[in-house]
Amino acid sequence: MLHHVVTFTWKKDITDEQVESFHKALDAISASIPQVVEFRYGRDLALKPGIGDYAISAIFEDVPAFRAYLAHPDHVRLVEEFISVMSESYSSIQFEFA
Repeated sequence: MLHHVVTFTWKKDITDEQVESFHKALDAISASIPQVVEFRYGRDLALKPGIGDYAISAIFEDVPAFRAYLAHPDHVRLVEEFISVMSESYSSIQFEFA
């Protein structure tokens, strides 16, 4: 199994409505991309100091499934319409687990 984790820091002028639209777009692609085994996401709760505003956690069966997700038109559209517009910065990691 492969775990993909992304954290985002939003640009200063991003509104709550934009974040809600992003959240709804994530709801849609989590159902439309069959390679996704599990998909979770949400705003930082600010329980501990950190640098992220939002995070996505996704589970895939293997590396080919993850690569298929990255190339999927719905994911590409999400990056173009939301992530590239809203994020000041982001960080992602992928790791395997049993």
